[in-house]
Amino acid sequence: MLEKQAAGRAWLVLVKSDYRRLSSGDLYDDEASTHYSWDSRVPNFRQVKPGDIIAVWDERELIGASVIESIAEGVGNRPLARCPRCRKTNIERRTTLTPTFRCYECKATFDEPELEDAQVRTFRSTHSQGWVDLTGTLSGTELRALCVKPRSQNSIREIHWDEFERAVRASAVGDPLLPVATTAAQIRGGHLLRPVRVRLGQAGFRAELLRRFGDNCAFSGPLPRPALEACHLYSYAEVGHHDPHGGILLRRDLHSLFDRGLIAVDSGIIDVAEQIRTYPLYKQLHRRPFGIDPTPKQRSWLQMHWNEFRSA
Repeated sequence: MLEKQAAGRAWLVLVKSDYRRLSSGDLYDDEASTHYSWDSRVPNFRQVKPGDIIAVWDERELIGASVIESIAEGVGNRPLARCPRCRKTNIERRTTLTPTFRCYECKATFDEPELEDAQVRTFRSTHSQGWVDLTGTLSGTELRALCVKPRSQNSIREIHWDEFERAVRASAVGDPLLPVATTAAQIRGGHLLRPVRVRLGQAGFRAELLRRFGDNCAFSGPLPRPALEACHLYSYAEVGHHDPHGGILLRRDLHSLFDRGLIAVDSGIIDVAEQIRTYPLYKQLHRRPFGIDPTPKQRSWLQMHWNEFRSA
């Protein structure tokens, strides 16, 4: 297990693209798997540090987790929305009721907030190296219960890492948080420049796979190019580089299921775990031949993947 004390604190952060609380008139440029943005109006804005764990959610469910590699700071102007009555900023956009807005402080309701420009400190994390897609692993209710302050409404709130880790392990197959632990160890060792090389290499890795395999998912067949992702057959977090023969192209959902061991390959045959064969989309893949002729090295990696998730 990754020790929270060694890796820093752990934070649950809200992706603001679907955030219904309004404190500014624009959206942040969040991309869950690579970076997260906030400013000095957000509680805990100075508490988040490189080396801390970041778990991303959208109020409904967990999206993924990683470790913060670096934080870029700056200064910017943001529209600040205030309640017309009490001038506080703690207001909410209501989707089904009118007037549209409600103030949490004075309880007033109104059609439009008052906007003013405000200078703020801006912060943007980088956290792509250790990113793990955990979409749907934990519900919003489960995540709130794991917070240090379960009733908090803050977009950045501290969570109990040990409890979070246990909950994820109980809901997923294999060791989904291994990249998080590995990356945390690297960052603690001072390897802060490596994530840049990782991001630059990923695009080239995918391009090489597209040249070798064309627009083809190794499990489901031909697909539009934007639907295909580069999938490592080995643990990138452990190996640390892109082996040109160590990847395949997979549709995004199949990539996620492969990473979790819910789809694997045994002797050239696709094996779909029993718990997801109830879905016709995945049942039809079960026992289908693997879509590429693997090299000896690829067969070795596929066997290691099988042993990790399927060996009794």
